[in-house]
Amino acid sequence: MIQNPYLQGKPDGRSKTKLLLLAASVLIAVVIATLLVHSSRPKEQDKYVRSATAAAREHIPNAEVANVRVAGGFALAIVSDPDTGGQANAGNTTVFKVNSDGSMKQLANGSYFGPLDLLGLGIPLTTQAKLTESNLYQVKQDLANQCGYDNSDTPGFSGFSGSFSPNDWQIDTGTLDSIEQKLSSTVSGKAIICINATRNSSNMVTNATTYVSTFTLQLQFITDIALITTHTFTFTNGPVYSRNYTLDGQSI
Repeated sequence: MIQNPYLQGKPDGRSKTKLLLLAASVLIAVVIATLLVHSSRPKEQDKYVRSATAAAREHIPNAEVANVRVAGGFALAIVSDPDTGGQANAGNTTVFKVNSDGSMKQLANGSYFGPLDLLGLGIPLTTQAKLTESNLYQVKQDLANQCGYDNSDTPGFSGFSGSFSPNDWQIDTGTLDSIEQKLSSTVSGKAIICINATRNSSNMVTNATTYVSTFTLQLQFITDIALITTHTFTFTNGPVYSRNYTLDGQSI
């Protein structure tokens, strides 16, 4: 008997039933998995809100927390104080450190935190991009803008116009110009895009005999790949126009 090749291997009724049952099982498994993932997200978000609220209420007794975002061991949220008015009532951006057990510790609270501020809190740029739902390129561009870097060979400078301890001393415009020139020439060719002055460990001492004042600043050098190193910088000022500069104890 000659067999029709087009009929070879054609599944019978039982095979069709098995195939349909298998397909249905796979479809059901996919649906269940999807539902489990989506159902777990609200629970996870609720956990983060509870942790952020507990941390915020150590500072504001009746704090309310919204828009919690978590990434890389840190969190950002909007924290409001319903018992006050103005900005605090509307809500401020708040930065948290997320502990291994899921609890949080509040690091800072304010109306705005730029990339430079978040780097100072120990949050890398890649984590910042996730927390702000941005991308790494944009975060780097925001960092450059915040520091006044214009993509030239000269770094941007930030923080030098503030006041420092003790007694909130400030740097006058002429002195600041000379500091920027000296630091720019010192870091030339080292891929430093930003030099940030902090209030940490700042100091001012005046020699009672010569009346020469020595000012100390802690600086952050930030590279084009956002690596941060900390350095001690000093400069002098006195009745006779002469300035000396040191970086990490070495004259520059």
